[in-house]
Amino acid sequence: MANGKTVMVVGAAGDICSEVCRRLESDGYKLILIDRDEVRLNRLLNTLDSDRVTPVIADAGATEPADGGIADAVDQHRPEVLINGVGGDTKVLRIEDLTASYVAEKINENLITTFNVTKLCVPHMKAKRYGRIVNFASAGGRTYSHFNNAAYVAAKAAVIGFTKQIAYELAPFDIVANVVAHGPMLTSRIESAWERRPEEQRKDVLNRIPLRRMGTLDEAVGSVMYLASPSAGFTTGSVMDINGGLYM
Repeated sequence: MANGKTVMVVGAAGDICSEVCRRLESDGYKLILIDRDEVRLNRLLNTLDSDRVTPVIADAGATEPADGGIADAVDQHRPEVLINGVGGDTKVLRIEDLTASYVAEKINENLITTFNVTKLCVPHMKAKRYGRIVNFASAGGRTYSHFNNAAYVAAKAAVIGFTKQIAYELAPFDIVANVVAHGPMLTSRIESAWERRPEEQRKDVLNRIPLRRMGTLDEAVGSVMYLASPSAGFTTGSVMDINGGLYM
């Protein structure tokens, strides 16, 4: 349970993070919700108790996250738990079709957002000698992807490397940092892209997954909840693979 703790969720309006937020609130946590999509964030806020929620409309990938109010929110609420749930891509692009600007965009969405907010939160976690940092990577960041492209895979691999290094640096302060590497989960974004694929392609994709199906939202959320909890105090620098056996 929360024991009065505060969680900052970056990319809160996404399908997985939205459900994480609802469960965290049910467990008694206070929430700081960061997202650049005001419409989707307001939709989430309508499902939550506003007395325990602080929304911030901001782009965590900005060069100066303080400009969007994120730094002010961190200094005011001093979250003990940080969930970096930003990033995502459903474009299947080959290397010859990628551009340098697209690669930079994926690095910014995934690695820079994670770096920016983590750097802001760490001093407060050190002062409290308690912290849970949960970063979103991908099964693609562990190996390669049937579903995305080299820019996205590189960005998620960078998130994993970043997390392992900070886990090492922050361990003496009782702060743990871990990664959730989701495989193909049936979020609304993935489901929309999935439905546009020809039937033969869908069969081929499912045949590559040992469990022969996509993951559910509930299965995606459970790992995040554990790593954000007090029970994860002896788990750090790990990558939790939620992918149906796609990578093992």
